[in-house]
Amino acid sequence: MSAVGPKPRGECPVCGLDYQLTKDDVLGRHNGMTAAGFSTGERCLGVGEPPFVPEGA
Repeated sequence: MSAVGPKPRGECPVCGLDYQLTKDDVLGRHNGMTAAGFSTGERCLGVGEPPFVPEGA
């Protein structure tokens, strides 16, 4: 049995939270967030997008 390392993660450009990336290096499925920080219960618009990377990083 081989050890599997942690999956890569990235910040969603829409909701600003940290999520696992898919094998294609895009954000995996997650729900959107309201301004108050609660889940909307609907898919976030950032799913399938590349993760946010700050300028100069």
